[in-house]
Amino acid sequence: MKYSSYLMIMIMLIGLGSLFVIKRPDGKPWLSVDMIFGEAQQQASTLLDKSKQELNNVVDSAKKVLNDEETATSQTTIYKWQDAKGNWHYSDRPNTRVNSQVHTLDPTKITIMAAENTEILEKLGQEKGQADGKIDVDNMKPTDVKKLVKDAQNLQKLMDERAKTLEDI
Repeated sequence: MKYSSYLMIMIMLIGLGSLFVIKRPDGKPWLSVDMIFGEAQQQASTLLDKSKQELNNVVDSAKKVLNDEETATSQTTIYKWQDAKGNWHYSDRPNTRVNSQVHTLDPTKITIMAAENTEILEKLGQEKGQADGKIDVDNMKPTDVKKLVKDAQNLQKLMDERAKTLEDI
């Protein structure tokens, strides 16, 4: 039994080897190493070319998206107008009732700063016995509301002064 399986394997190997030796009518062997590796190399080359083409398409698409984003961010436009009370408003759309001033923003020149003065919130939190500065709206007294409104007005004045300073710059 053991020898018969070896014999079968040897016959198959001899048959496969004979394809490299026996010639076709045109004089070339039925099978050659160049035929096997040449076809594999051709398929690999075709696959590589397709991969390069797809990669170039993806890179071009990514560049286009990035250029579109840069164009969109570099051309950000905001509109500014003043209401009857003298308050300035900013929006991404112009106000149709009032003449809006058009401003184009350059994202590279925008600086975001943290609030400098948060004493109002800290004082209010300390008065209420809260360390985090949060306001308990449900338990407010009328005097607390008046103080809160006054603090908000002071904060509005401060913000208006800063806005004016920024406009002057």
